[in-house]
Amino acid sequence: MVLVSAAFAGYVIVGQQMKIQRKSKMATSRIFKELTNSEIDKIISNLYGSDTKIIDCSLMKGGLFNTTYLLKTDSDSNGIVLRVAPINRHLLFDFEKSMMSAEPLFYEMLQEKKIPTSEVVHYDNSFSIIDREYIIFKYIRSIPMNDIRVPKDTKPGLFRRLGEIIASLHDIKSAKFGWKRPNGELKMFDSWGTFLQCFASEIADKASNFGIFSDGELNRFLDIFTDRAVFDQITMACMVHADLWEGNVLVSQNDGKWNVVALIDIDKTIFGDKGLEFAFPTVLNDDFLSGYGSRLDESTDSIFRRNTYRLLESFMYAYIWFVQFENEERYEAAKRSGLSALELFETSLSC
Repeated sequence: MVLVSAAFAGYVIVGQQMKIQRKSKMATSRIFKELTNSEIDKIISNLYGSDTKIIDCSLMKGGLFNTTYLLKTDSDSNGIVLRVAPINRHLLFDFEKSMMSAEPLFYEMLQEKKIPTSEVVHYDNSFSIIDREYIIFKYIRSIPMNDIRVPKDTKPGLFRRLGEIIASLHDIKSAKFGWKRPNGELKMFDSWGTFLQCFASEIADKASNFGIFSDGELNRFLDIFTDRAVFDQITMACMVHADLWEGNVLVSQNDGKWNVVALIDIDKTIFGDKGLEFAFPTVLNDDFLSGYGSRLDESTDSIFRRNTYRLLESFMYAYIWFVQFENEERYEAAKRSGLSALELFETSLSC
C-alpha cells in the first residue's frame, strides 16, 4: 500500500490507500469524529453511483473542528475534498452550527468577484446519507502559502496579490450586520454594535455554564460592549473572511511563477467592520497593504475596536479550547490573554 503525502488547506494527509488511519491526536476533541468506511462509501455512492470505486481515501490532519478527507475515485481521479461537520452540536456556538450551510453562498459571492476560491461539488444537510452535515469540494493541486516549499523571494508578490484579493472581498456588502445564512437561520442586525453586544452575551453565557470565568470577570467583559456608539460608527457591513492566515491561502507554481490559486475556509465569514480583518495581523505587512490599496486606520476609535475584537476572540477561544477541544494548556493561555486584555481596557478607560 502507498503512503500518501500531500497538503490541502493547511492539512497534512496521513491516510493509506484504501484504508483510513484511525488513531490521531485529534481524537481528543469532543466535536471531531472520523467517519467509518461504510459512511464514506455511502457518500461516494450518493455522489457518483453505487458502482464507483474508491481508489484512495486519506484523512487530512490539522483540524479539530470538521473532519476532512481527500478522496480519489474512478469517477474523478483528480480528487475531491470531503469535509464533515462536527458532532455534539450542543457544544457549538450558534454561528458554528450553521457555518457549513453558508459556504456555497459565500463561495458563489467570491466567484462573482473573480476571487480565486474553492468550487463546491455537493452540499448535504439532509442527514439521510449519513447522520452528519457534509460538503464536498474539487481538489486544488496546491500548497498552503505557509508551506516551507514556497520560496521566500516569492512571498512579497504573493502578499501583494492577497491584498488585492481581500480588497475585492471587502467590497462585497450586506444591508445588515452579522453572520449571513442562506435561509436566515441566524438573525442579522441593523447595527454593528448591537450584533457585537449580542455575540458577547452568547460568549458570556456559554463561559458561565462551564465556569470558565467568574461572574465578575464576565460582567466586566460585557461592560466593554455596553456603549455601542464607537461600534455604530461602522455603517457599512463589509464581507470579512475572519480567519485570514497563510494556511487559508493556497498557492501553486505555473511556468516558473508562483501565484495565489484559492482563498479557502471562508465558513467563518462575517459581515461587519472590515477592521476586524486587521485585528489579527497574521498577514499584515507592507506588501499586503500595498496590494490592498490603503494603510491601516490608526485612529483612536479604530484601534479601540480592533482591541475589542481581540478581547472577544480570547474569551471565545477560552471556551473553545476548554469545552470543545479539552486542551488545558491552550485554554489557560486564552484565558490569560482575555483577562490581560480586559485589564488593559479598564486601565485605558479609567484614564
